[in-house]
Amino acid sequence: MKKPLYILLFCLLATGISSCKKWLDVKPGTQVIQDEMFSTEAGFNQALLGSYLQMGTGLYADNLTMTTISAMGQNYQTTSTGHPLLEHTRYNYTAPVVKSTIATIWSNMYKAIGGVNNILDHVDQAKGVFLKNHYNLVKGEALGLRAYMHFDLLRMFGPVPVNGGSVKAIPYIKTFSKEVSPLSTTAEVIELCLKDLDEAEQLLSVYQEIVYNTEASADEFTNYTRNHFNYWAVKALKARIYLYAGDKVKALQYAKEVIASGKFPFVNRSTFNLTANQDRTFSTEHVFGLNLPLIKTLVDIRFRLEGNTSFQGSTFFLTTATMNTVFDIAQGGSTDYRYLYHIRTSNGFAYSSKFWQDGITNLQLSNQVPLIRLSEMYYIAAEATTDLTEARTLVNEIRINRGLAALTSTFNETIRMQEIAKEYIKEFYAEGQLFFYYKRLGTLPVPRSTVTMTAATYVFPLPDTEIEFGNR
Repeated sequence: MKKPLYILLFCLLATGISSCKKWLDVKPGTQVIQDEMFSTEAGFNQALLGSYLQMGTGLYADNLTMTTISAMGQNYQTTSTGHPLLEHTRYNYTAPVVKSTIATIWSNMYKAIGGVNNILDHVDQAKGVFLKNHYNLVKGEALGLRAYMHFDLLRMFGPVPVNGGSVKAIPYIKTFSKEVSPLSTTAEVIELCLKDLDEAEQLLSVYQEIVYNTEASADEFTNYTRNHFNYWAVKALKARIYLYAGDKVKALQYAKEVIASGKFPFVNRSTFNLTANQDRTFSTEHVFGLNLPLIKTLVDIRFRLEGNTSFQGSTFFLTTATMNTVFDIAQGGSTDYRYLYHIRTSNGFAYSSKFWQDGITNLQLSNQVPLIRLSEMYYIAAEATTDLTEARTLVNEIRINRGLAALTSTFNETIRMQEIAKEYIKEFYAEGQLFFYYKRLGTLPVPRSTVTMTAATYVFPLPDTEIEFGNR
């Protein structure tokens, strides 16, 4: 890649799509640079890599996984004065710190969406530059990422889904443009997500393997494919979206397809006893995840209590007693791998070591942040099936593979939902999915929260700048 293209990629990553668009508008000759970038397969590869990297800082390396959204799911005790997430856990959307976080999420997500839209705006005209099936893979991944990010925006800024799909929520942006896009309703956003995913599924069907090879490869699209939005990630996201939309038949269908694929084996417990390269995030089960080299610094600041004299005001933890309740220790949960190998204790406090990077030299394990797990497919299927015996079997498959005894009591609807809720709390601790689970169900109140919740409390307000400049 020539030096000007590095400048363009740096612009996309460092200053964002909107400001980079201005840069493209005002500097003479730069349209030629962009045209050059999208004149080769390598240029598209770099642009797609840039989109994955943009999903990190401010988004899936922190706010949308282990920090803000997890805190709003009440994963942490944040009652200390001055704790950075105190107001977030109170759902105090008028607090300056919360407004700043929301503005960062909104801005960074749409910048990342702008990056994939820029790819999609060019890929069809450049179809002839691709070798093998790489046109399908580049376009399919870009469409999948666009759907993934818009759906997460909907889960934050849209209404509780049980309240109906006719409420205006977010703009679904499909072009790389400075034009203001109108707000779409919940139903419209879901329809557009699924339309993108239908096309992505067809495109990505040309390569359905999941490869864990981390060595250098001449073909990066068939190398370590779970860090790409792969064919099975499309089906898994469809299962998630259909359940959110209340279509349990299709949610069950797609979840079972991912399970039946056999592409994502359960984690091997033997890795936990190694002195190096422990598979702390259960990486073999990641249907889709990101490799985010920036997470070590964040993790070490937030999830290490040893020797930290001011930990109560800065780190993320629960009391040991509360954590023991989360993991049902009194009911046999002490054998749970997620408790044994993800939870550390210090002076009466418990915190997660799931994302620690200590002793990891294997690239397959390092810097991995799961965004869709195999286990979620089991939980979706267990909730969506009309057969309560099958639901128990699905929940037990995860329990057994987490070191727990199988449930033997007969499921009724209440027990089914109670057991699935327990699993979400344990499985997705510090991963950000719990808040979205509660929102989908309209759970009132949120467990462990002292806030009087309403349906409105689940809805992120649009940033002030979006209201002002978007004429919302």
